[in-house]
This record gives sequence, C-alpha cells and structure tokens, in this order.
Amino acid sequence: MHGAKTWTTLNGELQLWRPAQHVIVTRFQGSMYDAHLAHLAMSAIEEIVASEPLVDIFHDWEEMELYATQARTLMTERAVPIAANINTLSVLFGSKVVLMGVSLASIKLGGIPTFTHRKEFEQAIRQAVESKPGEFKLKLPLSE
Repeated sequence: MHGAKTWTTLNGELQLWRPAQHVIVTRFQGSMYDAHLAHLAMSAIEEIVASEPLVDIFHDWEEMELYATQARTLMTERAVPIAANINTLSVLFGSKVVLMGVSLASIKLGGIPTFTHRKEFEQAIRQAVESKPGEFKLKLPLSE
C-alpha cells in the first residue's frame, strides 16, 4: 500500500491509501468507538475530494468490530456536503453490528453497496482503478 496514511489509537487502526488518483481505500481494524479516527479519515477524504472531480471510495471494514454512533454520525454528516463528488461508496464488512451502522448511514446518503466477500470487494476496487474517473459503475454480482 504505497503512500498509505496510518492512524493508531487504543481502540484500533485506520489506514487510507489511493491505488489510483480517483480511488480511495480505507481499512479499519478494531472498534471505532469515538469520532477521532472518523474525523481523521474524513479530513483526508475531504482533502482528496477537493482536488478530484469524482472519487470512488471503498471502506474495508471487515475487521471493524464496532461502528459507534458518534463516529457514524460524524462520517455521515461530513459525507453529505461532498456526496456530489463521490462516484461510488462501497463497504466490506464482517460484523452485523457494523452493517447496522452502515445501513443507517446509507439511508442518509442514498444507498451504500455492501460486500461480505473480500474477493468481490477487491475485484470492485480493481475495476474502479482501471476505470476513468467517474466511469466506474458497480454492478453486482461482479463478473471476471
């Protein structure tokens, strides 16, 4: 993950990287109890979105154990003003508690595709990387 930014707290670790100029991937491991890591992630995403017309965002939250209300609310509220610059937003999850939080955010953001299988998630990232900015369209199920 060349150029990855990493933030670590007692509750977990967040990484953010860009496999292409218009593709953002975050990976979180642990429990996102408070808004501190959510704030750091959103600050980095907002900075990228300010310089890119349309981005594809992939949250690898398979190892996230908890997506607390404070963190979810902060991420959702800060995503609303930049939604026009987000081409796609997808989440890989492993916890039903995390799915519930993502589902609540999805209502406010107009739909967030979710993945439960890493292979399909990583395939979607590859397709986004290979697409021109704004041209990636998530179609499930993904075909090879």
